[in-house]
Amino acid sequence: MFDLISISEAIKQSYASKGLLVDVRSKEAFKKGHLPMAVNIPFTDIMKKKFDIEADFNVEKEQPVFVYCDTGSTSILAARKLDSMGIHAYNVVGGIMFYKGYLEKEKNDLWTMVRTS
Repeated sequence: MFDLISISEAIKQSYASKGLLVDVRSKEAFKKGHLPMAVNIPFTDIMKKKFDIEADFNVEKEQPVFVYCDTGSTSILAARKLDSMGIHAYNVVGGIMFYKGYLEKEKNDLWTMVRTS
């Protein structure tokens, strides 16, 4: 069974290299703004198992994966799927909507920081 985690704790854990922060939104949404240090594995790729967590992201399968979306509803399904694949998944409660810090954003192939709210 997957676990729940707050957005602040997920960011704290990923900064401490204690897990992988995964944005399950579309590639387009990810480029418009995502949490610092997050990688993008779109929900459809997770559901179709179109990734290898160890090879693609240099993460041990035993390390926790913190998944988020906009509100937390899609990431619940993603966390459940990852859990069924033997990956210790956490759903970030409330998603990116609960985040009030800076987002990384891709603009003209350059990464910049933008302030939310």
